[in-house]
Amino acid sequence: MELKALRPELLAAVEERLLALSSPEPDEPPPLTEAVRRALFNGGKRVRPLLALLAARAFGGRTEGCVDLACAVEMVHASSLILDDLPCMDDSPLRRGKPALHMAFGEDVALLAAYALLGGAFRAAARGAARLPQERYPAEAYVDELAGAIGTAGLVGGQYLDLHPPTAVDFAALEYIHSHKTGALFIAAARLGAMAAQARPAELETVTGFAKNLGLAFQIQDDLLDARSTPEALGKPVGQDRGKTTFLTLSGETACRSAVDALLGAALAHLRPVGDPSLLEAFVEYVRTRTA
Repeated sequence: MELKALRPELLAAVEERLLALSSPEPDEPPPLTEAVRRALFNGGKRVRPLLALLAARAFGGRTEGCVDLACAVEMVHASSLILDDLPCMDDSPLRRGKPALHMAFGEDVALLAAYALLGGAFRAAARGAARLPQERYPAEAYVDELAGAIGTAGLVGGQYLDLHPPTAVDFAALEYIHSHKTGALFIAAARLGAMAAQARPAELETVTGFAKNLGLAFQIQDDLLDARSTPEALGKPVGQDRGKTTFLTLSGETACRSAVDALLGAALAHLRPVGDPSLLEAFVEYVRTRTA
């Protein structure tokens, strides 16, 4: 089945499961429920959960065996966006064309919603992992994979370095920052999907290389969009990177576009050993042509 035909089915499975995972607990304060759901259902493209489900498919897995893990990655991503928008971070008043969560609910509720989403992500990962075969990857391996992607050697560490960059920022430093801040969740999504399909350890290394290149290309595209797009198209303020060293300010637009093509080409090259790479190849083209 082609990605264009399969994508609505996969996204519907993600939306249905996210609704269930964000259902209010007994006696949960309604404003907190609303904030969590606003963060989850605010028009996100679901790039990361889609990547997880396609990686599972590439190794013969089924959607229902991976959807909790895919949703766990999306919940972490939603939590990270809440934190990114805070005044002490990127200080953004908009997210996907709507007031950022701290603007709509206050910083205190936004922080609590971010914590709630992280907790929910680990619950989803643990419950999803427990329903999978345990011979090759025990349940704790999936939770460990997610935790590693979030921590100081992953998303959190990348965000710290983005806020406190080294004195001399060159291409290698930017690559390090964004392979952690952006790439860590791309890698986790692809690896969790492949693990859910019981891919062999050598095959995990293949999808790791694929996702690392894909995530870095995605970030360079973000730099280009921040400088060249409009708030209406992106759903958030543009020019957020003004005054920061980015791939665009360091290399220029032509070099950035060449780098995106080279990185996506490298991502595709990593798929050669995969049994059926067609859906992941189509996903690369989907990323290549995105405009928001």
